[in-house]
Order: sequence, then C-alpha cells, then structure tokens
Amino acid sequence: MTGTPIFRVVILSLICLSLTCAMAQDNHWAAQETSANFPRIEPQPSTNRSPVIRNVSAPISTNNFMAPPCQPQFPCVPQNCKSVNSEPSVYVGYLYKEHGAELQVQNNGPATAGSTTFTRNDFDLQGIWIELALPMTINETMGLILTGAHLFSLQPTSVQSYSLAGAPSAARQWSPELQWWEVNAAGTYQFLPSLSGIMGFRWTYFGSNFNNPTNQSGFVNPNADSATLTTNSYIPYSGILIENKPDCRSAIKVAAYGSPILPGDFSYTETINLNQVQTSISPKGLFSCGYFFEGLTEYSMRRDLWSMGGFVRFTAVHSERSLGANMGGVNTPVDIYLDRRNWVFGGKIGYTF
Repeated sequence: MTGTPIFRVVILSLICLSLTCAMAQDNHWAAQETSANFPRIEPQPSTNRSPVIRNVSAPISTNNFMAPPCQPQFPCVPQNCKSVNSEPSVYVGYLYKEHGAELQVQNNGPATAGSTTFTRNDFDLQGIWIELALPMTINETMGLILTGAHLFSLQPTSVQSYSLAGAPSAARQWSPELQWWEVNAAGTYQFLPSLSGIMGFRWTYFGSNFNNPTNQSGFVNPNADSATLTTNSYIPYSGILIENKPDCRSAIKVAAYGSPILPGDFSYTETINLNQVQTSISPKGLFSCGYFFEGLTEYSMRRDLWSMGGFVRFTAVHSERSLGANMGGVNTPVDIYLDRRNWVFGGKIGYTF
C-alpha cells in the first residue's frame, strides 16, 4: 500500500509535536515554581516521630474501689473517691504497760516517830480496751468525732512502798480493781488535702480499789488495810491529723495532740497499821498543774461498705498538786503526783454510710 508510509510519517510528526509541547509546558511550570509569586517548596526530610500520646482519661471507679492500673498510653488522673458521711466503728485492743501508773504522796509537814513521810504506789495497766467511735462529715472541710471507751482490767498488780520517820521503810503488794471510762468529742478542719487540725474535749474517769495486801514488809502484823483512788480529768486538747489515701479503698492516719494543762479532781484514801498504830492518808482536791499527750497511728482498708484495720496508740498523763491533806488526823501540807502512761495495740471494724 502506497499510503502506508505517508500515514506513518504523519503519526510520528504528531508524536514529536506532543513531546515538544509537553517539555515546553514543564519548563514553564518550573519557572513558575521559582518565581516570587510561587515560591518553591523544598521536600522535607523524613523523620521518625514517636507515637502521639493522647490524654485519654483512665476509667474511674464509682463504687469506692481502686481504678485500673495506669498505662503509658493512659496517664493517671486524680481519683475522686466516694465521700463518706459517717463510719461507726468499734476498736478492740490490748492495753498494757508495766508500771503504767504511779501515785506519789510527799509529806512536807513535821515528821513524828513512825509517821509516813512518803509513799509511792506503782501499778500495772493491762486489759481489753473497747472503744466505740462515730466520725461524721459536716462538709468538705469540717468533721466531727465522738467516742466512748472502757477498759476491762485483767488481774493487774501494784507495789506500794513507804518511807517512815525514825523507822525502817515498809512495802506491800496490792490486787487493784481498776475502773477506766472515757468520753471524747472533737472537731476537725482540713487545711490541706492530707492535713487537718483537731480540737476536742475529753472526760476521763480513772480509779482503783486496792484490796488484799500481800508480801508485806515492815508491818508488825499482817492486816487487811485498803486504799481507794478516784480521779476525774477534764482535758481540752488540740493537735494535727494527717490522713493519706493511696487509693479509694485504703487509708493511713497519723495524729498527735495534747494539752499543757490538765484540769481535774482526785481523792485518795488509805489506812495503814504500822507499829500497832493505825493511821490514815486522805488527800483530796483539784489538780492545778499537768499535761496530756496522745499519739495515734491507724491503717484501714475498705471493702464494699465495710472497713477493717489496725491501730497503735500511746497516751501520757501527768497531774500534780500541793495542798493540805489529812495525815493521821492532822492537816499536813503534801505534794500529790499522778502519772499514767500506756500503749494500746488492736484492730478496728467499721461500716460506712
């Protein structure tokens, strides 16, 4: 066919013309990229970026339990633990301190032959301590604590020694019947998330009947003398309370509070039969000086509406007074000292509302 070469020439000419136009257009666009109106955009080097960590809140427990553990892609957020309006609790512990209480009577009057110039009674404190507590929340920063407690004494012993004018010293051992009651009311105010101030008032009745004297030394004839001690303390106090909640179901409390004064009243009566002469010691009055201190550590865990834990408490009380007392029927100036120190170790169980 004669037309075939001519057709091929036409096709090749069109292809060449298309390539020439395309190259020209490409040069034109390249010129535009470098112009002032169309700045050239240089390609950016590739970089390996770490995965973006999004602030996705971890789920928070609504049933007073600990939220799931924090993950790197789910950072922790503050937990809003369920507030507790009230938590009636029972504390049961063992109270013990060898020579936990001490009573001293110092005779400052004229000494007569055979009269008692000084006596000291050291007695153990031991027994089961039971306390009922009712902490309540008033608002976000204020709270109220009401407690009542009693010691069930367990066979304590006491040793009393005597200094006599112009005669050898004497001593004997008692089997005391202890009575210890306490009622306490305190308010708390939260200054910081974990720090609160505490102010309160405590009434304490502490007394003992000393019976069945044994192991008597210096007494001419063993006898069935007796002694009685009663004290009432009216203690205003203040201090701090630190409470930390690592999660919504556990809590650690540390408290320290006290008072530089210790108002109260006391009465002590004892009959003595030395050298076949019966005499008595009978001071009574109001305490004028003293101090009170108490420290508490408590740990508890909550499951559902119940809370359980343990506690350790230390208490120190010191009272003193100078007054005129009946010593053998004669009004004699005496100094009275009463010290009490004890530890309580135990556990608690409570129910939250």
